[in-house]
Amino acid sequence: MKLKELDLELLDLFKKGEEVREITKKLNVPQSTVYYHYNKLKKNGFIKGLKVEIDYDESNTYEKAFILVSLNSVHTTDFERFFQDLKEDKVVKEIFEVSGHWDFILSVSGQKDDIINFVHEKLQNMQNVKKIQSIFIMRHVEL
Repeated sequence: MKLKELDLELLDLFKKGEEVREITKKLNVPQSTVYYHYNKLKKNGFIKGLKVEIDYDESNTYEKAFILVSLNSVHTTDFERFFQDLKEDKVVKEIFEVSGHWDFILSVSGQKDDIINFVHEKLQNMQNVKKIQSIFIMRHVEL
């Protein structure tokens, strides 16, 4: 699929989290046009899904944290088992496999108690987990 100028503009605006209502005003196109191009871009693999972000500054009930995890065994099957064990947990948003002293960085968010329970009740009791370090986000500055 060859991208048109409108497709590129839409991708940029979607990436920035713009709502359809705002996009139609900025580009001076009808909503049906935006939805048509959105569906076409999604069908052709340019858009993988819908990302929902919570405004943590507006809600004092949600926290965001990063959890560093090191495993005892680092075989591919151990990594896959680790992913599967965390896949269904509602506080885990992303898992990054990293180099260095840690094997993974987990991006988590939710109520503070849910995150703490996740660390103490789930992560610490997982068979292959060697060590954990939690880093709670105090302030987020977007550049």
